[in-house]
Amino acid sequence: MSRWRAIPLFQRVLLVMLAAMPVFFAALYFILNGRLSVEYGGSLLLRSVQGETTLYAGRVDGKEAVFAVSPDGRVTYRFDGGDYGPYIVVEDPGAVPRDHDMADVLTGVEVRRGDEILFRGGWLDGGISVLIDESGAPVSSFSFSWYAGGKAYGPDGQEMDFSHEPSVSFLLPLVLAPVLRHRGDISLYWLATCLAAVGILSILFADRLFRWNLGFLIRDPELAEPSDWELFGRRLGWIVCTGGALIGYLVGVFSIV
Repeated sequence: MSRWRAIPLFQRVLLVMLAAMPVFFAALYFILNGRLSVEYGGSLLLRSVQGETTLYAGRVDGKEAVFAVSPDGRVTYRFDGGDYGPYIVVEDPGAVPRDHDMADVLTGVEVRRGDEILFRGGWLDGGISVLIDESGAPVSSFSFSWYAGGKAYGPDGQEMDFSHEPSVSFLLPLVLAPVLRHRGDISLYWLATCLAAVGILSILFADRLFRWNLGFLIRDPELAEPSDWELFGRRLGWIVCTGGALIGYLVGVFSIV
């Protein structure tokens, strides 16, 4: 205790912060890693199960968004109080275009909205969905529209009808092979923790490190006294370690993995 009281207040505050951050963020990372979600519209929709229905709920563009997925491939979507669907996603081996070069690796699928067929053909989920319709023609899974002033515009600059309906390329993996993600990049946690450890050691053993470095330059480093510039450099280094660790933890917490 006497040794702790001998440490100046500034260093004590930094030591408490550097020691507390790994514990606090470890608990936070543990919680976040258990909150499995799907990514949609740049946001994460938290997964939960109610009976036989799987729900993915969250906020997209600041508004409530909920997908409900049934075991039979039925999907309903509610966004900002408006309902979309129901959509039906089913596997159908007969939908694969047999003469296509990728026929052996495509999964036959059909996506309907009510009685309307939105897509029928082959699907390959390789991180980016590949869609080949029943006739063998590729279907783009990207949207090149952009938004301004509450209106939607196509790649040619022409105004388009705006819709919040989910795309076929999102509905297919949502039902057949959902990619579950979460916030909290553990690699950034360990990087920040290493930086925090460096900060703690540099505070507790500042004089020893100073004299150890001098041992390579002068004969009797034990008689040396740190200059004002050396003391300023120490404080700056401690602040950098503390701030860098905090930033590393925060960036890791908000990262989607």
